[in-house]
Amino acid sequence: MAELPGNQALIDATGDAFRSSRLERMLSNFAASYKLYWLRGIFDEAVAGSDVVPMRRLAARMVALAWYPVTYFRLNLGASDRLAAAVIRAHEVCELRDDATEKQIQEAVLSSDDPELVKRLNDLCGYVPYRLIRPFYADRLSAEKERLGVSTYHFEQQVNRLVIEYNGQDRAGAPYTLSPADGTIELDPAWATYFRDNRHVVQGWLDMRLVGYLQARNPSVPAIPLKIHPPQKRDLSAARKWWTEALGDHEFREIYTGIPFTEAAFEENGPMSVDHFIPWSFVLHDEPWNLAPMFRNTNSSKGDRLPDVGAYLQPFCAQQFDALTTLRRRGGRHRKMFESYATIDPHVMEYERTDAARESFAQAVSRVVLPLHQIAVNQGFPVWAG
Repeated sequence: MAELPGNQALIDATGDAFRSSRLERMLSNFAASYKLYWLRGIFDEAVAGSDVVPMRRLAARMVALAWYPVTYFRLNLGASDRLAAAVIRAHEVCELRDDATEKQIQEAVLSSDDPELVKRLNDLCGYVPYRLIRPFYADRLSAEKERLGVSTYHFEQQVNRLVIEYNGQDRAGAPYTLSPADGTIELDPAWATYFRDNRHVVQGWLDMRLVGYLQARNPSVPAIPLKIHPPQKRDLSAARKWWTEALGDHEFREIYTGIPFTEAAFEENGPMSVDHFIPWSFVLHDEPWNLAPMFRNTNSSKGDRLPDVGAYLQPFCAQQFDALTTLRRRGGRHRKMFESYATIDPHVMEYERTDAARESFAQAVSRVVLPLHQIAVNQGFPVWAG
């Protein structure tokens, strides 16, 4: 690798092109997520106008940034990822809702005196700030390793000390200067300006790298690009109209309790809710073939858990079939709903209410739902037995 320029005038002359290439260099080789989240924290601090940033605040920001992927969407950050452990501990001790805001999470983490969480934050601060900027001193490190004549294992024990030394002598184009004594970093003004001037491009690039990282570790999980940030609002209005109309035309029962949807039952068990059979936080869509009507009380009890497919898949499929065949006779006002069902079973517009048609439709739904259910179980979603 060519030696990184040590002359600050040369670095300034290369400008944005230099910084763009160094962004790639910093994340060219990472086996855990914390480098990426640390860099994202630095980016966010620069955009916010910070110049000197406490390392622990950056660590808390990392926890806040990884909160939704880890706690809400239950994504795997890697078997030995230190950041995931910090997020999980924060979730256990900070008494925050799963859908807390980034600001709430960061403030709660910073103010926590839980010994284990504090230790995990200190571990992040004692490792990633140095390893992220290691590429800026790669040639000097290589030369020093050769001079010492030690093994790679023993040399790695000295890397942090050497990075601090080299960084203190010459920033060499790195985005910050380390100040371990007072636990801060000082952002490079040119890098901060670069981040602010190219905010949307840099954020998109960081998101792209995070998506690629997460997809490699969660290969069967759907909608990864939508799971790196807090979830968007859902719109179940079409599904509510669908089920309200179906319940008015046919006698249905809630699949979890067997209670019929009657006025008296609604009075006792709460109004109708439309619930995702496989949780929305896993599938991240509102396709009608994954939705079912239920009483609000039952919905509150089920929460974000997976239904027991042994107990509830068959009644779910039967209910879907009855709604589909009931509303198909009404004409084309639900065209988009029928089109969605057709993506999992192209014969939906041909079915009559026969046992063979019912079984064929149930098989089509099961082929889609069962693999999703198993992957969600593997991701850590708990199963609800009612």
